[in-house]
Amino acid sequence: MLELKNIKKDYMDGKEIMQKVLFGIDLTVNDGDFFAIMGPSGSGKSTLMNIIGLLDTPTSGEYILDGKTLPSLSENEKAQMRSKKI
Repeated sequence: MLELKNIKKDYMDGKEIMQKVLFGIDLTVNDGDFFAIMGPSGSGKSTLMNIIGLLDTPTSGEYILDGKTLPSLSENEKAQMRSKKI
């Protein structure tokens, strides 16, 4: 099972302007579920998929995989999670 709780992602454009991309995403995907992420261009679909795939980290929020909250992981640990769980 994969669960996202209040996932937010912000990017800094230069030094002063913050680009808010994700605004508190909640998502639960149970074993065997299929889902689609749809939306217009620029709505954050790729950013969300990168977070789910452990290619990017959220600015805030909680990522739970198989009932365990994922802490900060090394690149090697992320690769292992991708190959075994995602």
